[in-house]
Amino acid sequence: MPSANEPYLSLVVTTRNDDHGGDLLRRTQAFFSGWIEQANRHHIRSELIIVEWNPPQDRPPLRDVLHWPADLGCCEVRFIEVPPDLHRHYQHAAAMPLYQMIGKNAGIRRARGRFVLATNIDILFSSELAAYLAEEKLETGRMYRIDRHDVMSDIPMDASIEEQLAYCATHLIRINGREGTYPVTPEGRRKLYREDLATPGTGIVFGRGWYSVEKYGNQEPFRWASEYAELYLEPIPGQSAVLEMDLEPGPGTAGLPVQLEITGDGSQPIAEVQVGWRCHMQLPLPEPVPERLTFHTKNGGNRISADPRIMNFRAFRVDYRKGSRASSVRLKPIGMLARLRILLNLMDHAAQRLATGGDRVSLTFPVSSRMRTLVHRYLRFRKNAPGSASTAPAVPAPQFLHTNACGDFTLLAREHWFDFRGYPEFDMYSMNIDSLFCTTAHNGGATEVILNEPMRTYHIEHGSGSGWTPEGQAKLWERLAAAGIPYLDNDEVLRWAAQMQRLDSPFIFNHENWGLADSDLKETLVSGRPEL
Repeated sequence: MPSANEPYLSLVVTTRNDDHGGDLLRRTQAFFSGWIEQANRHHIRSELIIVEWNPPQDRPPLRDVLHWPADLGCCEVRFIEVPPDLHRHYQHAAAMPLYQMIGKNAGIRRARGRFVLATNIDILFSSELAAYLAEEKLETGRMYRIDRHDVMSDIPMDASIEEQLAYCATHLIRINGREGTYPVTPEGRRKLYREDLATPGTGIVFGRGWYSVEKYGNQEPFRWASEYAELYLEPIPGQSAVLEMDLEPGPGTAGLPVQLEITGDGSQPIAEVQVGWRCHMQLPLPEPVPERLTFHTKNGGNRISADPRIMNFRAFRVDYRKGSRASSVRLKPIGMLARLRILLNLMDHAAQRLATGGDRVSLTFPVSSRMRTLVHRYLRFRKNAPGSASTAPAVPAPQFLHTNACGDFTLLAREHWFDFRGYPEFDMYSMNIDSLFCTTAHNGGATEVILNEPMRTYHIEHGSGSGWTPEGQAKLWERLAAAGIPYLDNDEVLRWAAQMQRLDSPFIFNHENWGLADSDLKETLVSGRPEL
């Protein structure tokens, strides 16, 4: 039985007083004040563990510049310091002043809660999420994840937690979900990316089932679609309309033509089409025009080893022609000139990957049913050729986990953090190390559970380039390259994930002394005091 004084939940963050991301103290204060207020309001027996990594010698420690309530109530606050002399042992210490994941491990290693939440200092939790945690119904054998909602930075600092959460709900920027990161209106409605398949102002919005926009080099942008892909249309009372799309089958149909069932509001059947190659589709819409179309792939669901997503088909262009009419669905294959242009762009992309990808480069290209048939015929013809009888075993596709923004919310029983020895302690930037841990935990028996709406986490926007954002990605990569700081590529995470899946076993990356267990770190317990 757990002790009555034992916290139910430990929240672990790592930071330093260096204004990382801009306005750090303001964002940190919002996080601390918000959690302490919610912990007391919902009676959550918790502890906040702040690992202060490599504190700047010319600035005061964080505990002395933050404001604390007179009574911390249900929440204990612990500061753990990783001193500069310990930081200097790492290879990239001069260029990277904070090792985020190793710092979190130091806090996780010293946590006392039955469950441990690894998070960050610019996060607020919705009241629904706080209430759920207060129920103390978390289970061992689970890894809890949640979508992250990014909000504008001008959060009212002197307001109550209810007012701050109300601000967050109406000042959204983007949502980081399992399918990808997508922009939204301030109230949370999805909207188009800056470069998307539809023209702004046409009234088209991509809903659930569509992955983020992708683009290879100079090629046109595209989106992959999973089993059910929703498309929202602007209502046009009293008018007819035609939807036009450029689309082609994906690996989800295992090289066969994709069979699409298209329905409207209330599952109203509109059309069934079969697409075997890239083509232009004209789809007449019923009157009144549905506000939502659903594209259901009837023969998809296959995954490839290089990507855990289900990619049944992809679209390259979507147009919404109001006032137009068509008698029936039309499918027109793209012309030879367009095919040659696509092939040339693919060759350019492959050449760029080969030139810049290092010693090992992974390339993925679609295989049609016709190509598969030709290859089978070739192998039968070459069956007596040396080595033709032996084929390498297929590597299974990894599970499609919700690793998007997982560094801001990964929650497991404390014993599981110890089972897997925390985050891999690589001497590199923190990018994707959190995803690798989630993959390890899931393959080690901590099944992923996604906490759904209305439970939310809100992330207070930071400066571009200080951490990953779609807009600041290029600036971040440039900064890391200029400083010579390596990072873990997502393709490498997927390769490890595929091998874990094949072996049905997690990979343990750290030694038994993970989390700086051999170091005697200074700890300071914060006692409540009147706010300054």
